[in-house]
Amino acid sequence: MNNTTPYIATHPGELMRDEMRERGLTQRQLASLAGLTPSMVSALVNARCNVTEDIAAALEKALGIPVVMWMNLQSQYDHDLAEQANMRENVVVTIPVSDRNLLRDLSRKFGWACMM
Repeated sequence: MNNTTPYIATHPGELMRDEMRERGLTQRQLASLAGLTPSMVSALVNARCNVTEDIAAALEKALGIPVVMWMNLQSQYDHDLAEQANMRENVVVTIPVSDRNLLRDLSRKFGWACMM
């Protein structure tokens, strides 16, 4: 099993943007084809909202890309975000600091777990 996580999680809106570009569609045109509001398409393209089953069905109707693919992209995006958050939480760094008070202040300010 491959345990790699992308440096940046890719939102399904990236695929939407690519498809729109390839097909010469504007956000307003895609919204009309999919039966979505232009603001919803904008939110999706800009990763401000997630793909739901209803949205995936609308995108399938407009672009011919199956619902299951949109849902898999969303699941993978959610998984990658969680993995990246977990990676940030488990980073171990050794910082040599001679001033223990400074180290204590920094650990309180930034929520670091320090071993002294």
